[in-house]
Amino acid sequence: MKVDTGARGSFEKKIEQAVNALQAKDYVAAREYLRYAMLENENNNAPEVHNLYGVLAELTGDLGLAGKHYRAAYALDPAYKPASRNLERITSFYYSPRDTNLDFGDQPETEEIINYILEFDNRNIGHLRKRSQ
Repeated sequence: MKVDTGARGSFEKKIEQAVNALQAKDYVAAREYLRYAMLENENNNAPEVHNLYGVLAELTGDLGLAGKHYRAAYALDPAYKPASRNLERITSFYYSPRDTNLDFGDQPETEEIINYILEFDNRNIGHLRKRSQ
């Protein structure tokens, strides 16, 4: 596959193309799109690139490298949830290489609903209580 590096080479477009290539299992093209995305991001501080490099490494079987990229994405922006979810998934005791819950970061974030409240008793022992709906 020939990688389009033309005038429409915005960072967001390269990220989108990399996601599409990863989902199509075209890892060579995905690597190229990510390389161009990194070049377009002047400060190299975009967690999206490292998250997708982590996905690429995970899909090609290199969990060590995947973890390094997920941690780099987290270090760049701790609020970037896709990297946190991916890192949590691959370090889980229940991880399976057949797990298809990769987070490409291409979906809008939804706010998490926390259904429990931490309450402390008179001995300062915390207890979780289900929030009433």
